[in-house]
Amino acid sequence: MATSLYTPGTTAPATTAEAAPAIPLHLAAVVLGATSILVGLIWDISWHMTIGRDTFWTPAHMAIYFGGTLAGLSCGARVLANSFWRAETHATDGVRLWRFFTGPIGGWICIWGALAMLTSAPFDDWWHNAYGLDVEILSPPHVVLLTGLFGILIGAQTMAVSSQNVEGDTTSRATVVAFASGVLLTLAAIAATEYSEVEIMHNSLFYIVAGAVYPLFLVAASRASRLRWPATATAAFYMSIMAAQLWIFPLFGATPKLGPIGHEVTHMVPMNFPLLLIAPALAIDLVLQRMAHRNAWLTSLVLGLSFVVAFLAVQWPFGSLLATEIGRHPFFGGGFAPYSVPAEWLVGPRGFWIDEGGVVVALTKTVTYGVLAAVISARVGLAWGGWLREVKR
Repeated sequence: MATSLYTPGTTAPATTAEAAPAIPLHLAAVVLGATSILVGLIWDISWHMTIGRDTFWTPAHMAIYFGGTLAGLSCGARVLANSFWRAETHATDGVRLWRFFTGPIGGWICIWGALAMLTSAPFDDWWHNAYGLDVEILSPPHVVLLTGLFGILIGAQTMAVSSQNVEGDTTSRATVVAFASGVLLTLAAIAATEYSEVEIMHNSLFYIVAGAVYPLFLVAASRASRLRWPATATAAFYMSIMAAQLWIFPLFGATPKLGPIGHEVTHMVPMNFPLLLIAPALAIDLVLQRMAHRNAWLTSLVLGLSFVVAFLAVQWPFGSLLATEIGRHPFFGGGFAPYSVPAEWLVGPRGFWIDEGGVVVALTKTVTYGVLAAVISARVGLAWGGWLREVKR
């Protein structure tokens, strides 16, 4: 029985699930490497919140650099094979660099990302030795690291889309695209962590940053994957990853090894509960299914407005819940905090940082600046997703 996938506004190639070849080994290696990178990054953040600065050779660091090395080496091997062992066969199905080397464009992006990521390692080690513990995620060496991580994850997404576009539309290939997009979305969410705390969920800044960041990845995923609900699947993968770390890390014991210690910690501290991105992702899929052939800017306007309205409708009241004692339940993770946080912060309701002028001003800014940011982000996502749909090398 052939597997039929829905793609708004396009006709899928006549390829059956049985006739399509298996997922290529190099693609599986890159996706595994990207997953290892993300797991290691989340683990490393938890390590800093629980234990503090340790050595370069922490398990979290090893997971990150294993993933980068695996992705870089597997893509490097593919480039060498295409360039020298199967040069005639692959002369026209890759991108040529430096005259002699041919490889998939996603592979080149992964190789660049791996080099940037590995370069950040000694820089990060020097930074900690010189300045001590990081006080924020976006320190200079971490920016270099995140740039490399984004390179590898974008390369993984591009390779997955290329495989889907060239070798057949099967559910497994389309799901790999959605998973790679979900890993990329999760990395973007981690990069925006400092603007995603519960205390600012009733502040316009929270929704402006969300509008500027998330539509880009969700719209691109919706255009690239040939699942029926690609943005929804991408958001589901993001929420599953972040929920898993929230519920798994506290099962492992750990104690701080660096002061000052604000409260007693006996287990690994996870990151926050995931944002409810599945609601605006569903809205994005619905809009794109109905506006596949409309003007790009008009579509972006509807996408940006839909994203902000759907996200505001679910995240604002959910933020209110997270600020209560219910939100401190281990299921929601509000009772977890870095060891440096004072003990009194862990009890009682949390207050919101409201815009000056109150809720009306916050909502007004959200539906103006937030929608504007989301429209621009969605337009970039449309262009990116449109490019991904055409990638065949």
